[in-house]
Amino acid sequence: MDQEKIKNHFNNHKGLEMYFSPEIAEQFAELEQNDKNFRVAEIVDRTIMQEIKDMTDPIYAAELGGGAHPDRYHEFFSKLLKEPHGHIDWVDISPYMLELAEKYISDEKYQNRKEVITFIKNEILEYLQGLENEKLDLAIMKYVIDDINNLDELFKLLALKLKQGGKIITTIGYSNPKMKSLHTNARFLYNGEQFPDNEIRILKDGDNFTVKFFKVSGDPNSGYLEGAETVKYFHSAKKIKQLAESYGFDIFLGDWKDLIKQDNQGGESMNQEILVLTKK
Repeated sequence: MDQEKIKNHFNNHKGLEMYFSPEIAEQFAELEQNDKNFRVAEIVDRTIMQEIKDMTDPIYAAELGGGAHPDRYHEFFSKLLKEPHGHIDWVDISPYMLELAEKYISDEKYQNRKEVITFIKNEILEYLQGLENEKLDLAIMKYVIDDINNLDELFKLLALKLKQGGKIITTIGYSNPKMKSLHTNARFLYNGEQFPDNEIRILKDGDNFTVKFFKVSGDPNSGYLEGAETVKYFHSAKKIKQLAESYGFDIFLGDWKDLIKQDNQGGESMNQEILVLTKK
């Protein structure tokens, strides 16, 4: 990607600047090598495997806003690699995150994943707009749905691009309007300003807030990773459910443990809200 195009992306995507710095992108990708990120990826992997069990192979999937880590989802990639091979489009707006994604699966134990993955540099909505209708069996979004301001357009496009019975599986970070300042790996700023750890702020649909990432996940005393901050958008559970109904999706929205049968493997004590939409 030439420097002029990078500059244009930088200027046109306020709140996402950190992903257009190669240094910050690399530092952030390494910051994601933490226990919580691994456990959330495992939760998503297990959700995927449950939700696709009745789908006919080969499966065509897309990771929307994939970031730097296709070295996750071990069960799902194992399935994609079985004959007949499935496929996953790994979509991200940042050329640097995609470069890192390719680097992470250059490891010997992940190299075969290159047989079933295509790295695509594009915005999520633009990627979906360019996809033929009823192409996807599955769309995955981890830590990404609150990057989307126009949630209505996202649901509209997914309703067109998913096959009947197709799924979207996404983690939900902030459907509760009561926003705390301090979180596991970041601090949240309300209207651009830090607020005390023992207070909350009440978010409304359409509100945005800033996330500043710590140098060390789980350690606010480590200071901030310089330049690593991004803008998120709040979407309430009520809004999500209304959109799901409007666009013809069955919906599950709640803690993953209420969706998946527990077998005492991997992170059962961890709370993580999950959204699963199924196209009727």
